[in-house]
Amino acid sequence: MEYPLTAARRGAVLDLLETVSGERPTIASEEPLGHQWAPVTRLTFQRELPGVGLTVVIKTRRVDGDGYGGPAYFRREQSGLATAGESRVTPRLITADDVVGVAITGDLGNWPTLEDILRGADADAATAAMIGLGRAVGRLHASTLDRATCHGAALNALGSAVTREDRLGRWPGVDRWRDVESASVEFGFPDAHVAAGDIAFIIERLLEPSPFAALIHLDLNPTNVLVTADGVRLVDFEQSTFGHIGIDAAALHYPFPNYSPHWAVLPEEVTGEADRVHRLELAAVLPSDVLAGYDEMLAIGAAAALSIRVQRLAKLTEPGQTAHDRWRRRAQLVQQIRVFEQLASRANCLPALTGWFTRLADAMTERWVDAASPPPPLFPAFQAR
Repeated sequence: MEYPLTAARRGAVLDLLETVSGERPTIASEEPLGHQWAPVTRLTFQRELPGVGLTVVIKTRRVDGDGYGGPAYFRREQSGLATAGESRVTPRLITADDVVGVAITGDLGNWPTLEDILRGADADAATAAMIGLGRAVGRLHASTLDRATCHGAALNALGSAVTREDRLGRWPGVDRWRDVESASVEFGFPDAHVAAGDIAFIIERLLEPSPFAALIHLDLNPTNVLVTADGVRLVDFEQSTFGHIGIDAAALHYPFPNYSPHWAVLPEEVTGEADRVHRLELAAVLPSDVLAGYDEMLAIGAAAALSIRVQRLAKLTEPGQTAHDRWRRRAQLVQQIRVFEQLASRANCLPALTGWFTRLADAMTERWVDAASPPPPLFPAFQAR
């Protein structure tokens, strides 16, 4: 396991908790929750700690270097949870230590993930969980619309300078469009340069997202969503930043633009209901004239998310892929393009980018049979229906 809860880190955790609670905890049990590359551990104490509780969850990460799991991601987690506290849809950040590489949060308990439910057999439970996700994401956004200063201060306190470019997130996106242009020419697809103007428009909206600026999760895949008795809760804020809420909102429609392990789709009525409750949460805090721009906001976010997926054009042409991986990668891109077409059409925006994506999807399905056949499956919970 990478960066586990070592004896030294465990001791540091007890020191931190003693500082917070005023008494030294005694560990009754220790339970691993994460996986090799994202270790998470639940600690249960012999007695409840003041201001802490009976159990906590410890996330451990490396303390130097760039890339996933490094300090920049760890600081985003801390600042994101601190900013999102009033949303009540995230774990509570108790304390953290960058030097040791530990973050201590409240324990949400043992609950199924959204992935568990979508891959189950209960369509009603899966529908309710997706609607719960729309509501939770809406509450995250609605409760943090005015907290840019708070988020920036939290990052600055951790030694991370806040820049305008942070609003684009950590993943390579629309700011790497020239790579897409090069790949489109190299692999004989329609030239992506025709969409450069729309891409420039999208980048500007992402960099200056007001009035749709809030804390965004940026990694809304179903393994980061817990379905609890008190509603959906969002975990793993390592990608989070203060930016354009459309990127998160688009995840309700694709669904889950960066999720591949068990890729499947949802009935349109389910994604539509998830979108509706997301809008309702925003409607409680945004003026009606601002909310009138919701569809354009969503299309911009969907374009930003899709610009990440389309950077895999080279991957789609690689030899040696299994038949399943080849189909999934190609069909997923085509399916997401069709979703984006609908969202952009509804908003009546981004015509050049929409046109290019349409031509790309048509070219892919003409070149590769498996880009369209078999069609995307529904998540198992909806297959019987």
